[in-house]
Amino acid sequence: MYTITPTVESDITKIVCPYCKEKVPRIGLQKESKIQGLTFKCRKCGKLWEVKTE
Repeated sequence: MYTITPTVESDITKIVCPYCKEKVPRIGLQKESKIQGLTFKCRKCGKLWEVKTE
């Protein structure tokens, strides 16, 4: 289960493919956020990645 809520504009870190350096469009992580289990497939190189913060 996940929740989506409105927010205000703040400093974000863009998600970038570590292989080809392509930015994931329209997605960013707020500073100090906790992420586990987020995956994305790069449009440019086609590789599948997992995003985790610590």
